[in-house]
Formats: sequence, structure tokens, C-alpha cells
Amino acid sequence: MVKLIGIKELQTNTRRIREEAEKGVKFIVVYRSKPVFEINPISSGGEFADELGASGLYNDDFLKRMNAAEQDLKKGKTKEYDSTEDFLKSLT
Repeated sequence: MVKLIGIKELQTNTRRIREEAEKGVKFIVVYRSKPVFEINPISSGGEFADELGASGLYNDDFLKRMNAAEQDLKKGKTKEYDSTEDFLKSLT
């Protein structure tokens, strides 16, 4: 399913949009009546890290961590951070 949404709706309803994307809904975001970008659900087949690796833009260590994070998400293991800074520190 594909839904058109305005940029303002994205800003005010981010949580709902995220939840729908997790269920497979694709969004096309429009600004001033013109499509600007898409929000696509990440496939559940463990392909996201593989696609990053194929791009050649990321080093092996980063790809290993992305793959591990993807596996944790599939198992329901998540971690919350108090701030963006804490999250960024966890990446190093």
C-alpha cells in the first residue's frame, strides 16, 4: 500500500507513520503539491545491512554492527537512549 502525505503531516504524526511503515506501508511525502521523497519499510529478510555493504560506502565493522542490530530487532531486543549524544557514543 502507498499513501501520500504532506510534510506537515509527517512532522505531526511521525509515530503513526513509523508504525504503519513497520506494517509495510510505503509513504510518498509531498511538499507544495510535489513529491519530495519516499519512506519505505525495511524488508524483514535481513537485507538492509546487505544493501549497505553492496553500496561500498561503509566499512566492515559498521556493517557487522548494523547486521547485529538488525538481528536484535528481529528478536525484539531494543535499547533506549536518554539523548542523541548517548546514542552516538554507543556507536564508537
